[in-house]
Amino acid sequence: MMKKEVPLEKAHRLINTGCVLLVTSAYRDRSNIMTLAWQTPLSGRPPRVGIAVALPHFTCELINRSKEFALNIPGAELLEQADRCGRTSGRAVDKFKEVGLTPVTAQKVQAPLIKECLGHLECGVVDHYKIGDHAFFVGEVLAAFAEEELFASSYWHEEAKLLHHLGGKQYYISGQREEAN
Repeated sequence: MMKKEVPLEKAHRLINTGCVLLVTSAYRDRSNIMTLAWQTPLSGRPPRVGIAVALPHFTCELINRSKEFALNIPGAELLEQADRCGRTSGRAVDKFKEVGLTPVTAQKVQAPLIKECLGHLECGVVDHYKIGDHAFFVGEVLAAFAEEELFASSYWHEEAKLLHHLGGKQYYISGQREEAN
């Protein structure tokens, strides 16, 4: 099969099919939701994750000030809200009200959790780096929660229907699990 050249500014789309997250952040009386696909697990012991946030984004400012964030895992039923959160600036509007999501109090961080999401990771920033036009935040997972019936035996059940961003307004919704021989 022939391969075609991919423009370098779109090269990340070849590997960026991880699940979509809704990052919540807060500082003083301001909070925000940002849609994020650039995330990665970094360590199991201690549990750490990494997220890349564009430098000019309001979320980057809030995380830099508060040194914490929460990762909220939306299911397919939140596709429209997740997409809208990624296309609206939190500097000008309250995204919770704008898209109809419910903030709930987290256990370990000040950033709110999103009630409608399937799972949550509460994270404290342990390091950050400026990489090109993004900040890469390393977060230590301080608390983690998932809907019991959808995260059985430490795996997402296929009914969870997680969102995966393909680029632009294109998404893939998971739903079939296969086991290798």
